[in-house]
Amino acid sequence: MDFDFSQQYKDYSNVDLLKIVRQAENYQATAVAAAQDILRDRKISDEEMSAVDQYLQDLDNAEKDKKEKMDALKNKVTDFLEPVIHPSEKVEPGKWVNILLLVIAVQYVWMLYKTVWALIRFFQCRLCTFDVSVIFLLLTLMYIPFIFFLLFKKRRWGWILLFADNVFALISGLGQSYIFFKYQSIHNGNTISFLLPLLIRAAFVAFLWRDPIASHFGAMQETKKNTAFITTGGSLLFVLIMFLLFGT
Repeated sequence: MDFDFSQQYKDYSNVDLLKIVRQAENYQATAVAAAQDILRDRKISDEEMSAVDQYLQDLDNAEKDKKEKMDALKNKVTDFLEPVIHPSEKVEPGKWVNILLLVIAVQYVWMLYKTVWALIRFFQCRLCTFDVSVIFLLLTLMYIPFIFFLLFKKRRWGWILLFADNVFALISGLGQSYIFFKYQSIHNGNTISFLLPLLIRAAFVAFLWRDPIASHFGAMQETKKNTAFITTGGSLLFVLIMFLLFGT
């Protein structure tokens, strides 16, 4: 049974009916025909026509504004991700650093989520005793924003700390690879989940080591070499000590 649009529209105002007729593409053909039939028996004033014209013009302006905002947002995103979307030999440190800051921010949000849940579970556990890992979790929550601030301000120490952190994590991870692959079959370890963080750390190290990026933070060649030497030496010493203590 077809719906009776004439019955529904009989009490509609002229303006409402004109809106239906003028926007026929948004309505069923029978609905538009019903509105037209009703309008034929009515007198339409100039004010009503003007009201509908203004309504449609406002809709058109709103649609144009929405499209312009979407285009502007798209252009901003494209410009922001230009180094990734359209890589070139010429490095633009400013744009790469913006992407780096975004990655750090996302990493911090994820770490904050995991840390909060870890703390909630710890304090709800009646049998759990104090663990030094809780302190490390809290320190991490302060450490990442501190590095973010230094990088945002283009401070050399921001580059030094971030580079050293990734070198240490990379070397420590490689040091653990012997134990991981030795006992992988026993513990059903996931090779991809183990290697992926190492590859990400390696990518960070390579990215930060590039001269345009390092110099963007005021880290010249001497600073780069000293940071790499001290961090690598300290990391290797740490791995050696851990291996001697727990490797057997």
